[in-house]
Amino acid sequence: MASNSARPLPRLRWLLAPLMLLTLTGCFDLLQEIWLLPDGSGRVVFDVGLPKSFLDLARTKGMDPLQELRAAAKATEEDLKKDPDVTKFEFREYEQDGQQHLVYDLTVKDITRLGELQKRAMEHNASAKQGKKELAFHVERRGFGEYVFVQRFGEPKDPSGTTNGTKNPSEQAARDIGAQLARALLGNHFYIVRVHGQSITETNGTLNEKKDTVEWKYSLVDLADEAQTGTELRAVVQAGPPLWLWPVVLGVPLLVLALAVMAARRQRARRSI
Repeated sequence: MASNSARPLPRLRWLLAPLMLLTLTGCFDLLQEIWLLPDGSGRVVFDVGLPKSFLDLARTKGMDPLQELRAAAKATEEDLKKDPDVTKFEFREYEQDGQQHLVYDLTVKDITRLGELQKRAMEHNASAKQGKKELAFHVERRGFGEYVFVQRFGEPKDPSGTTNGTKNPSEQAARDIGAQLARALLGNHFYIVRVHGQSITETNGTLNEKKDTVEWKYSLVDLADEAQTGTELRAVVQAGPPLWLWPVVLGVPLLVLALAVMAARRQRARRSI
């Protein structure tokens, strides 16, 4: 019994991590875009939008909230460029609609390593490191040009429908207070995930008209809420031409060539008569 009370509460950590981040940075928006490319490579762009008013206020106090992030980005670049699968890592900034955007742009040769390398990049940032499990994703190669993208938030639910972990009044009270604070701080701010490919054949997200992009959009309040733990984002992506297209692509030129050869032979046969 004593060992259970001394053990950290996993759901409490999940609740406190984003709240600690909010205390440091104010409200923010997150956009994660992933491209699965025909040659088997992949790209992820992670865009964090911070309120410019908060940053300006901090600077009047002699602080630069972005100093640590810029230093972390430089350390990330130094680390990732040692990996032979990394073809590009770029950190850039821009302003839009009253927000200062910090963009992490990573391209790798092997799409199945993209999630692993993004996770490694997050380990250089103390704030992002606390939430890296929730932001982590993986891509599995299932067939020729076909991949499965999966990203999970929070802890899985047990068969009874509740999340795994201890249940006690103090934890519930902390969770309720945390939820109230999150709603007050986060407001209408969102975490958006988009996956791009040549075609999306299966998904639990929202497809565009061309069916080459799938999107999931979650309120940050909902992601901090226990009701969202165990959420899974899933998509089957065709990064290259579908298998059925290859016989057409290869067969038509071969058929034309065969007909040309047959026509030439008939022409020679007529001339020899």
